[in-house]
Amino acid sequence: MALAKPQAVRKLGGRRSHLVADHGVFRVERLVYEEHPLPRDVFVFACPDWCNVLAETEAGEIVLVWQYRFGTDELSLEIPGGVVDPGESPEAAARRELREETGYEAASFELVSVVEPNPALQGNRCFTFLARGARLAGATAFDELEDLETVLVPKAEIAALLDGGTIAHALVVTALERYLRKHV
Repeated sequence: MALAKPQAVRKLGGRRSHLVADHGVFRVERLVYEEHPLPRDVFVFACPDWCNVLAETEAGEIVLVWQYRFGTDELSLEIPGGVVDPGESPEAAARRELREETGYEAASFELVSVVEPNPALQGNRCFTFLARGARLAGATAFDELEDLETVLVPKAEIAALLDGGTIAHALVVTALERYLRKHV
């Protein structure tokens, strides 16, 4: 379905950003629009692109990870994923993250979706890949702030985990819902 372009809403011109803070994982920037002065300051988070991996085993199981999340102060059930490093393709990052977080590898990677995590405050994208034929290939290699536990869940049980709120991370929910709609 093709939608008509908006008639009354326009992209603002003359955008410049000024660094406010650099926190490594993200930067805070103040925006200025030379062609359209704003009535108050606008701030955004400059984040790198992210990747997620929907890894499916030959037995029809989805590779999930439990991990602690600082923001919610809770354990979160998610698909493997992480930051796309500078100079790295999203697929290469997905392959790396799957191996580092779970020890799994897969021969086949297919791009399932590209979403904007929070376009009101961020300009990055999250790339989700379907990795078919995932198999345990070695040990994990967690980042210094990671502590994950891998769990295999039959794909027939994913919808119940979503419906029950066990999986609540918005980017993971989006990826799994799209997977269920297109591949199950």
